[in-house]
Amino acid sequence: MPTYLVERYWPGVTSELLLEALNRGRRVIEQMSTEGTCVRDIISVLIPGEEVVFSLYEGPSVGAVRQVNERADIRVSRIVEAIWVWGQPGRLVATAADSAASLPQRFR
Repeated sequence: MPTYLVERYWPGVTSELLLEALNRGRRVIEQMSTEGTCVRDIISVLIPGEEVVFSLYEGPSVGAVRQVNERADIRVSRIVEAIWVWGQPGRLVATAADSAASLPQRFR
């Protein structure tokens, strides 16, 4: 399943506001799953000095990822397909088609 990076320019964002938004998003993800659309929230990074949040999702389409954020009322500046590359000593893994099977356990 493809991965998507959501960029959020969010003036005044705090870790508390982000956590509240991500919790709403997780509830929407559960609802959408029962409706037949599977999206997974992998990780989010807050850069407070820049008032920016980057979130990585796995899902069937940009539209599905956008729907999660719209239904959860989480601001979105843009969504782009992304390849997540992470590494361990002696091993790099690119995720896109590799997806969840190649992610470290803490991100599954």
